[in-house]
Amino acid sequence: MATAKQIAANRLNSAKNTAPDTAQAKAACRFNALKHGIYSEHQVMFDENAEDLAELDAEYREQHAPANPTERALVDTLIHNEWRLRRMRRVETDLWQHAANTYLIERPEQEACDSAEAFAAKSGPFERLQRIVNACERNYHRALKELRVAQAQPLAQRTPQPQETTPASPNLAPFHQNPNPPAPAPPPAAQKGPAVAEEMSDETFRLRKAAIFADSMAKYGRK
Repeated sequence: MATAKQIAANRLNSAKNTAPDTAQAKAACRFNALKHGIYSEHQVMFDENAEDLAELDAEYREQHAPANPTERALVDTLIHNEWRLRRMRRVETDLWQHAANTYLIERPEQEACDSAEAFAAKSGPFERLQRIVNACERNYHRALKELRVAQAQPLAQRTPQPQETTPASPNLAPFHQNPNPPAPAPPPAAQKGPAVAEEMSDETFRLRKAAIFADSMAKYGRK
């Protein structure tokens, strides 16, 4: 059991709670729990535009046309890493400005600095940034390679097919069963030469792209 002295100390510590208790403080720290990757709740941060992400999403889905959940996951990986690479390019621009400011603040006698001096003043953040860029590029190219291998398969194998269920007990089977079911139809003969894509009118293409963009906006738009 806690003593009276411990209880008094706990109450004193509770009074020193620094958790945000105002609307302004909560708004300022609402991004503190953001994580990278699939666990991230927000993919549009700070000065980014949800419409840009939706447009990127629509472009990748229009180009790759994923036909099953595996291909959709790989396309999601491409989109996610491309979006992060664009973010890292903006971060690098800001890092150069911060590095130059740091160098000049530490040396008030100088009026300007070059890129080498700025980099020497703040090389650590640049190195961490490069590791993130390298990881994004590896993930992107790995997913692109796997997607190309998956989409090299015939479309019939890529598209999920409904599975016929088998009764666990003969008593659960249908009452009327054909003892001599017809033989399955032979597979269609393989087409010789490259498949010819179905021609799409300009209006159909425009409507399809608008529908993909609308779905992407619904996915990434701010709530």
